Amino acid sequence: MNQLTTEHIKNLVVHFYQKIQRDEVLGPIFSDIAKVDWDHHIPLICQFWNSIMLKTNEYHGNAYRKHVILGTKIKLTEAHFDRWLAIFYEEAFKYLPVQAAQLIKDKANMIASSLKIGAISKELE
Repeated sequence: MNQLTTEHIKNLVVHFYQKIQRDEVLGPIFSDIAKVDWDHHIPLICQFWNSIMLKTNEYHGNAYRKHVILGTKIKLTEAHFDRWLAIFYEEAFKYLPVQAAQLIKDKANMIASSLKIGAISKELE
């Protein structure tokens, strides 16, 4: 496998979030609801993925909590997460070595499964 580097991850994150910002469904969630500061978010997400993929231990945030809070502001659905993952997978295979792309795809899927638990409001039956 070609060695995965922080530069690979940065390229993935930058291009992925450029695509997200232009997406008709996800873009407004990031810009209007979450009001993402991209100059802050991009390096933070690079730290997140560096920590997961390269074991750098540089991310110390709480992604789960942020998604729970977002879920109180907008009704997130499985479709939102599926769309995010589809775009992420596509970009991963463009910007990462193939084996690393497959690994990050698997990790993103597991992380999304966890985040959905807190972010998708479940109505009481």
